[in-house]
Amino acid sequence: MGKQAKRETNSAVLKQAMLRRLPRRLQAKGELHLPAVPALLDHYVKIFDQLWESVGRKFTPPELDEFRTSLSARLEQAYAASSSAKVVVSYECDPAPKTSMTWKVVALAATFEDEYQTWVETRTPPLFGKNADAKALDVARSLGVPSEVSVLDVGAGTGRNSLPLAREGFLVDALEPAPALVKLLTEAAAAESLPLGVVVGNVLDAAVELPRASYRMLLLSEVVASHFRSVEQLRQLFEAAARWLEPGGVLVLNAFLTDGGYKPDDFARQFSQVLWCALFTRRDFELAAQGLPLERVADEPAADYEREHLPEGQYPSTGWFEGWSGGQDLFDLPADRAPMELRWLVYRKMS
Repeated sequence: MGKQAKRETNSAVLKQAMLRRLPRRLQAKGELHLPAVPALLDHYVKIFDQLWESVGRKFTPPELDEFRTSLSARLEQAYAASSSAKVVVSYECDPAPKTSMTWKVVALAATFEDEYQTWVETRTPPLFGKNADAKALDVARSLGVPSEVSVLDVGAGTGRNSLPLAREGFLVDALEPAPALVKLLTEAAAAESLPLGVVVGNVLDAAVELPRASYRMLLLSEVVASHFRSVEQLRQLFEAAARWLEPGGVLVLNAFLTDGGYKPDDFARQFSQVLWCALFTRRDFELAAQGLPLERVADEPAADYEREHLPEGQYPSTGWFEGWSGGQDLFDLPADRAPMELRWLVYRKMS
Protein backbone atom coordinates (compact mmCIF):
# COMPACT_ATOMS: atom_id res chain seq x y z
CA MET A 1 0.00 0.00 0.00
CA GLY A 2 1.14 3.47 -0.82
CA LYS A 3 1.80 6.11 1.72
CA GLN A 4 -1.46 7.54 3.03
CA ALA A 5 -1.99 11.24 2.21
CA LYS A 6 -2.11 13.59 5.11
CA ARG A 7 -5.60 14.83 5.89
CA GLU A 8 -6.16 18.57 5.51
CA THR A 9 -7.02 20.21 8.79
CA ASN A 10 -6.27 23.87 8.11
CA SER A 11 -9.57 25.72 8.65
CA ALA A 12 -8.92 28.44 6.11
CA VAL A 13 -8.04 25.94 3.39
CA LEU A 14 -11.06 23.78 4.22
CA LYS A 15 -13.39 26.77 4.14
CA GLN A 16 -12.29 27.66 0.62
CA ALA A 17 -12.65 24.02 -0.43
CA MET A 18 -16.23 23.99 0.81
CA LEU A 19 -17.04 27.36 -0.79
CA ARG A 20 -16.03 25.89 -4.12
CA ARG A 21 -18.98 23.52 -3.75
CA LEU A 22 -21.42 26.39 -3.07
CA PRO A 23 -22.26 26.98 -6.77
CA ARG A 24 -23.84 23.50 -6.86
CA ARG A 25 -26.62 24.82 -4.64
CA LEU A 26 -26.52 28.51 -5.56
CA GLN A 27 -29.25 29.70 -7.94
CA ALA A 28 -29.54 33.11 -9.56
CA LYS A 29 -31.50 34.72 -12.36
CA GLY A 30 -32.16 38.19 -13.59
CA GLU A 31 -32.04 40.64 -16.46
CA LEU A 32 -30.28 43.89 -17.17
CA HIS A 33 -31.55 46.57 -19.55
CA LEU A 34 -28.58 48.21 -21.23
CA PRO A 35 -28.51 51.53 -23.11
CA ALA A 36 -27.75 50.78 -26.75
CA VAL A 37 -24.20 52.11 -26.82
CA PRO A 38 -21.99 49.87 -28.98
CA ALA A 39 -18.85 51.62 -27.74
CA LEU A 40 -19.58 50.21 -24.27
CA LEU A 41 -19.28 46.58 -25.43
CA ASP A 42 -16.09 45.83 -23.47
CA HIS A 43 -17.49 47.54 -20.38
CA TYR A 44 -20.71 45.55 -20.55
CA VAL A 45 -18.86 42.24 -21.07
CA LYS A 46 -16.75 42.98 -17.99
CA ILE A 47 -19.89 43.67 -15.94
CA PHE A 48 -21.43 40.30 -16.84
CA ASP A 49 -18.17 38.39 -16.46
CA GLN A 50 -17.82 39.69 -12.91
CA LEU A 51 -21.50 39.26 -12.13
CA TRP A 52 -21.62 35.65 -13.21
CA GLU A 53 -18.33 34.82 -11.54
CA SER A 54 -19.77 36.17 -8.27
CA VAL A 55 -22.40 33.38 -8.35
CA GLY A 56 -19.89 30.70 -9.26
CA ARG A 57 -20.35 30.74 -13.03
CA LYS A 58 -16.92 31.67 -14.35
CA PHE A 59 -17.04 31.71 -18.15
CA THR A 60 -14.20 30.26 -20.19
CA PRO A 61 -12.62 32.50 -22.86
CA PRO A 62 -14.58 30.78 -25.67
CA GLU A 63 -17.84 31.12 -23.71
CA LEU A 64 -17.16 34.79 -23.07
CA ASP A 65 -16.33 35.34 -26.75
CA GLU A 66 -19.67 33.79 -27.73
CA PHE A 67 -21.48 36.16 -25.36
CA ARG A 68 -19.48 39.13 -26.65
CA THR A 69 -20.39 38.36 -30.27
CA SER A 70 -24.09 38.10 -29.48
CA LEU A 71 -24.11 41.25 -27.35
CA SER A 72 -22.20 43.23 -30.00
CA ALA A 73 -24.72 42.32 -32.69
CA ARG A 74 -27.71 43.34 -30.57
CA LEU A 75 -26.09 46.60 -29.48
CA GLU A 76 -25.45 47.56 -33.10
CA GLN A 77 -29.01 46.58 -34.06
CA ALA A 78 -30.60 48.58 -31.26
CA TYR A 79 -28.36 51.63 -31.73
CA ALA A 80 -29.16 51.76 -35.44
CA ALA A 81 -32.88 51.72 -34.65
CA SER A 82 -33.08 54.47 -32.04
CA SER A 83 -31.23 56.20 -29.23
CA SER A 84 -34.15 55.11 -27.04
CA ALA A 85 -33.75 51.40 -27.84
CA LYS A 86 -32.23 49.06 -25.29
CA VAL A 87 -30.58 45.66 -25.13
CA VAL A 88 -31.90 43.19 -22.58
CA VAL A 89 -29.65 40.46 -21.21
CA SER A 90 -31.49 37.78 -19.24
CA TYR A 91 -29.70 34.96 -17.43
CA GLU A 92 -30.42 32.02 -15.13
CA CYS A 93 -28.29 29.39 -13.45
CA ASP A 94 -28.92 25.92 -14.81
CA PRO A 95 -30.53 23.41 -12.38
CA ALA A 96 -28.30 21.81 -9.73
CA PRO A 97 -25.90 20.11 -9.69
CA LYS A 98 -24.85 21.91 -12.88
CA THR A 99 -22.69 25.00 -12.44
CA SER A 100 -23.38 26.51 -15.84
CA MET A 101 -25.40 29.58 -16.88
CA THR A 102 -28.00 30.06 -19.63
CA TRP A 103 -28.26 33.55 -21.07
CA LYS A 104 -30.19 35.37 -23.78
CA VAL A 105 -29.61 38.74 -25.47
CA VAL A 106 -32.37 40.64 -27.29
CA ALA A 107 -32.77 44.14 -28.70
CA LEU A 108 -35.77 45.98 -27.26
CA ALA A 109 -37.25 48.43 -29.76
CA ALA A 110 -38.30 51.87 -28.55
CA THR A 111 -38.53 55.35 -30.05
CA PHE A 112 -38.54 58.84 -28.63
CA GLU A 113 -42.22 58.99 -29.65
CA ASP A 114 -42.78 56.06 -27.28
CA GLU A 115 -40.95 57.90 -24.52
CA TYR A 116 -43.08 61.00 -25.01
CA GLN A 117 -46.20 58.85 -24.76
CA THR A 118 -44.93 57.70 -21.37
CA TRP A 119 -44.23 61.31 -20.38
CA VAL A 120 -47.79 62.29 -21.18
CA GLU A 121 -49.13 59.37 -19.14
CA THR A 122 -46.87 59.76 -16.11
CA ARG A 123 -45.62 63.35 -15.80
CA THR A 124 -47.30 66.50 -14.58
CA PRO A 125 -47.58 69.30 -17.18
CA PRO A 126 -46.00 71.46 -18.37
CA LEU A 127 -43.69 68.83 -19.83
CA PHE A 128 -41.17 71.26 -21.34
CA GLY A 129 -41.61 74.34 -19.18
CA LYS A 130 -44.08 77.18 -19.09
CA ASN A 131 -42.28 79.94 -20.97
CA ALA A 132 -41.36 80.45 -24.60
CA ASP A 133 -37.69 80.81 -25.49
CA ALA A 134 -36.60 84.44 -25.43
CA LYS A 135 -34.46 83.77 -28.51
CA ALA A 136 -37.42 82.44 -30.49
CA LEU A 137 -39.57 85.46 -29.66
CA ASP A 138 -36.79 88.00 -30.23
CA VAL A 139 -35.83 86.66 -33.65
CA ALA A 140 -39.44 86.36 -34.79
CA ARG A 141 -40.18 89.94 -33.73
CA SER A 142 -37.13 91.18 -35.63
CA LEU A 143 -38.43 89.76 -38.93
CA GLY A 144 -41.36 92.11 -39.44
CA VAL A 145 -45.01 92.64 -38.61
CA PRO A 146 -46.34 89.40 -37.05
CA SER A 147 -49.22 89.11 -39.51
CA GLU A 148 -46.65 88.96 -42.33
CA VAL A 149 -44.13 86.58 -40.69
CA SER A 150 -44.64 82.86 -41.20
CA VAL A 151 -42.98 80.52 -38.68
CA LEU A 152 -42.52 76.76 -38.77
CA ASP A 153 -41.94 75.36 -35.27
CA VAL A 154 -40.19 72.02 -35.86
CA GLY A 155 -40.54 69.53 -33.03
CA ALA A 156 -43.10 71.82 -31.47
CA GLY A 157 -43.94 69.50 -28.59
CA THR A 158 -46.86 70.80 -26.58
CA GLY A 159 -46.53 74.29 -28.02
CA ARG A 160 -44.20 76.05 -25.60
CA ASN A 161 -43.09 78.32 -28.46
CA SER A 162 -45.88 77.81 -31.02
CA LEU A 163 -48.69 79.03 -28.81
CA PRO A 164 -47.05 82.30 -27.62
CA LEU A 165 -45.98 83.09 -31.20
CA ALA A 166 -49.52 82.48 -32.45
CA ARG A 167 -50.93 84.67 -29.66
CA GLU A 168 -48.76 87.53 -30.92
CA GLY A 169 -50.25 87.14 -34.39
CA PHE A 170 -47.43 85.32 -36.18
CA LEU A 171 -48.48 82.84 -38.88
CA VAL A 172 -47.43 79.66 -37.12
CA ASP A 173 -47.38 76.06 -38.26
CA ALA A 174 -46.18 73.33 -35.92
CA LEU A 175 -44.46 70.14 -37.08
CA GLU A 176 -44.35 67.38 -34.47
CA PRO A 177 -43.70 63.63 -34.89
CA ALA A 178 -45.01 62.38 -31.52
CA PRO A 179 -48.78 61.72 -31.67
CA ALA A 180 -49.19 62.11 -27.90
CA LEU A 181 -47.72 65.62 -28.04
CA VAL A 182 -49.68 66.54 -31.17
CA LYS A 183 -52.90 65.78 -29.30
CA LEU A 184 -52.00 68.09 -26.42
CA LEU A 185 -50.86 70.84 -28.78
CA THR A 186 -54.01 70.63 -30.90
CA GLU A 187 -56.24 70.75 -27.82
CA ALA A 188 -54.35 73.75 -26.41
CA ALA A 189 -54.64 75.71 -29.66
CA ALA A 190 -58.33 74.90 -29.98
CA ALA A 191 -59.00 75.99 -26.38
CA GLU A 192 -57.72 79.49 -27.27
CA SER A 193 -59.11 79.48 -30.84
CA LEU A 194 -55.61 80.10 -32.18
CA PRO A 195 -55.08 79.73 -35.95
CA LEU A 196 -52.25 77.24 -35.52
CA GLY A 197 -51.55 74.70 -38.26
CA VAL A 198 -50.45 71.36 -36.81
CA VAL A 199 -48.74 68.69 -38.92
CA VAL A 200 -47.81 65.22 -37.71
CA GLY A 201 -44.44 64.50 -39.24
CA ASN A 202 -40.66 64.50 -38.99
CA VAL A 203 -38.42 67.21 -40.43
CA LEU A 204 -36.09 64.47 -41.67
CA ASP A 205 -38.84 62.96 -43.82
CA ALA A 206 -38.39 64.43 -47.30
CA ALA A 207 -42.00 63.57 -48.12
CA VAL A 208 -43.54 65.58 -45.29
CA GLU A 209 -46.21 68.00 -46.55
CA LEU A 210 -46.39 71.48 -45.03
CA PRO A 211 -49.27 73.99 -45.13
CA ARG A 212 -47.15 76.74 -46.72
CA ALA A 213 -44.68 76.79 -49.58
CA SER A 214 -42.14 78.84 -47.63
CA TYR A 215 -41.46 80.37 -44.22
CA ARG A 216 -39.60 83.37 -42.91
CA MET A 217 -38.43 81.48 -39.83
CA LEU A 218 -37.75 77.84 -39.02
CA LEU A 219 -37.39 77.12 -35.31
CA LEU A 220 -35.92 73.97 -33.71
CA SER A 221 -35.75 74.38 -29.94
CA GLU A 222 -34.34 71.40 -28.01
CA VAL A 223 -34.74 69.24 -31.13
CA VAL A 224 -31.25 68.97 -32.63
CA ALA A 225 -29.96 69.06 -29.05
CA SER A 226 -32.11 66.13 -27.95
CA HIS A 227 -32.73 63.93 -30.97
CA PHE A 228 -30.29 64.44 -33.86
CA ARG A 229 -27.70 61.70 -34.22
CA SER A 230 -25.37 62.40 -37.14
CA VAL A 231 -23.89 64.91 -39.54
CA GLU A 232 -26.09 63.31 -42.20
CA GLN A 233 -29.19 64.29 -40.25
CA LEU A 234 -27.86 67.82 -39.84
CA ARG A 235 -27.36 67.92 -43.61
CA GLN A 236 -30.98 66.83 -44.15
CA LEU A 237 -32.12 69.65 -41.88
CA PHE A 238 -30.06 72.27 -43.70
CA GLU A 239 -31.31 71.03 -47.08
CA ALA A 240 -34.89 71.31 -45.80
CA ALA A 241 -34.19 74.83 -44.56
CA ALA A 242 -32.78 75.78 -47.95
CA ARG A 243 -36.02 74.56 -49.56
CA TRP A 244 -38.53 75.93 -47.08
CA LEU A 245 -37.10 79.33 -46.16
CA GLU A 246 -37.90 82.52 -48.02
CA PRO A 247 -34.85 84.43 -49.28
CA GLY A 248 -33.58 86.28 -46.21
CA GLY A 249 -35.44 83.90 -43.89
CA VAL A 250 -33.74 82.39 -40.86
CA LEU A 251 -33.17 78.97 -39.33
CA VAL A 252 -33.02 79.21 -35.52
CA LEU A 253 -31.87 76.18 -33.54
CA ASN A 254 -30.06 75.22 -30.39
CA ALA A 255 -27.51 72.41 -30.21
CA PHE A 256 -24.76 71.12 -27.99
CA LEU A 257 -21.33 72.11 -29.27
CA THR A 258 -18.03 70.92 -27.87
CA ASP A 259 -15.69 73.47 -26.34
CA GLY A 260 -12.07 73.82 -25.30
CA GLY A 261 -10.67 71.70 -28.11
CA TYR A 262 -12.51 68.59 -26.93
CA LYS A 263 -12.92 65.97 -29.66
CA PRO A 264 -15.65 63.47 -28.69
CA ASP A 265 -14.99 59.80 -29.41
CA ASP A 266 -17.60 57.22 -30.43
CA PHE A 267 -18.52 56.49 -26.81
CA ALA A 268 -19.15 60.16 -25.99
CA ARG A 269 -21.23 60.71 -29.11
CA GLN A 270 -23.30 57.55 -28.66
CA PHE A 271 -23.87 58.04 -24.94
CA SER A 272 -24.79 61.71 -25.40
CA GLN A 273 -27.57 60.62 -27.75
CA VAL A 274 -28.92 58.15 -25.21
CA LEU A 275 -29.04 60.96 -22.63
CA TRP A 276 -30.73 63.41 -25.05
CA CYS A 277 -27.85 65.90 -25.19
CA ALA A 278 -26.31 64.99 -28.53
CA LEU A 279 -22.73 66.16 -29.01
CA PHE A 280 -21.63 67.94 -32.18
CA THR A 281 -18.58 69.95 -33.16
CA ARG A 282 -18.48 73.16 -35.14
CA ARG A 283 -16.82 71.21 -37.90
CA ASP A 284 -19.89 68.94 -38.02
CA PHE A 285 -22.08 71.99 -38.67
CA GLU A 286 -19.70 73.36 -41.27
CA LEU A 287 -19.80 70.08 -43.19
CA ALA A 288 -23.58 69.86 -42.93
CA ALA A 289 -24.13 73.35 -44.37
CA GLN A 290 -21.41 73.18 -47.00
CA GLY A 291 -22.52 74.34 -50.45
CA LEU A 292 -25.97 75.49 -49.31
CA PRO A 293 -27.20 79.12 -49.41
CA LEU A 294 -27.14 79.42 -45.62
CA GLU A 295 -24.94 81.82 -43.68
CA ARG A 296 -24.46 81.55 -39.91
CA VAL A 297 -25.23 84.94 -38.36
CA ALA A 298 -25.40 84.12 -34.64
CA ASP A 299 -23.70 81.69 -32.26
CA GLU A 300 -24.18 82.31 -28.53
CA PRO A 301 -24.64 80.42 -25.24
CA ALA A 302 -28.30 79.48 -24.86
CA ALA A 303 -28.43 79.64 -21.07
CA ASP A 304 -26.79 83.08 -20.95
CA TYR A 305 -29.15 84.44 -23.59
CA GLU A 306 -32.28 83.11 -21.88
CA ARG A 307 -31.13 84.27 -18.46
CA GLU A 308 -30.51 87.80 -19.74
CA HIS A 309 -33.57 88.19 -21.98
CA LEU A 310 -36.44 86.37 -20.28
CA PRO A 311 -38.65 88.48 -18.00
CA GLU A 312 -37.66 88.42 -14.34
CA GLY A 313 -38.74 85.23 -12.61
CA GLN A 314 -39.16 83.21 -15.81
CA TYR A 315 -35.65 81.73 -15.98
CA PRO A 316 -35.05 78.84 -15.96
CA SER A 317 -38.25 77.50 -17.46
CA THR A 318 -37.61 74.04 -15.96
CA GLY A 319 -35.63 72.76 -13.00
CA TRP A 320 -33.37 70.72 -15.26
CA PHE A 321 -32.50 73.32 -17.90
CA GLU A 322 -29.36 74.81 -16.36
CA GLY A 323 -27.65 71.49 -15.67
CA TRP A 324 -28.72 70.04 -19.03
CA SER A 325 -27.66 73.08 -21.06
CA GLY A 326 -24.28 73.07 -19.32
CA GLY A 327 -23.53 69.45 -20.19
CA GLN A 328 -24.04 68.02 -16.70
CA ASP A 329 -26.52 65.40 -17.89
CA LEU A 330 -23.63 63.77 -19.76
CA PHE A 331 -20.65 64.67 -17.59
CA ASP A 332 -20.74 64.27 -13.80
CA LEU A 333 -18.69 67.42 -13.32
CA PRO A 334 -19.18 70.74 -11.53
CA ALA A 335 -20.94 73.55 -13.37
CA ASP A 336 -18.90 75.11 -16.20
CA ARG A 337 -16.44 72.20 -16.29
CA ALA A 338 -18.09 70.07 -18.99
CA PRO A 339 -16.47 70.53 -22.43
CA MET A 340 -19.81 71.31 -24.10
CA GLU A 341 -22.71 73.72 -23.87
CA LEU A 342 -26.06 74.40 -25.46
CA ARG A 343 -25.79 77.24 -27.97
CA TRP A 344 -28.25 79.22 -30.06
CA LEU A 345 -27.31 79.15 -33.74
CA VAL A 346 -29.00 81.29 -36.40
CA TYR A 347 -28.56 80.80 -40.15
CA ARG A 348 -29.88 83.19 -42.79
CA LYS A 349 -30.85 82.05 -46.27
CA MET A 350 -29.02 84.18 -48.77
CA SER A 351 -30.98 85.69 -51.66
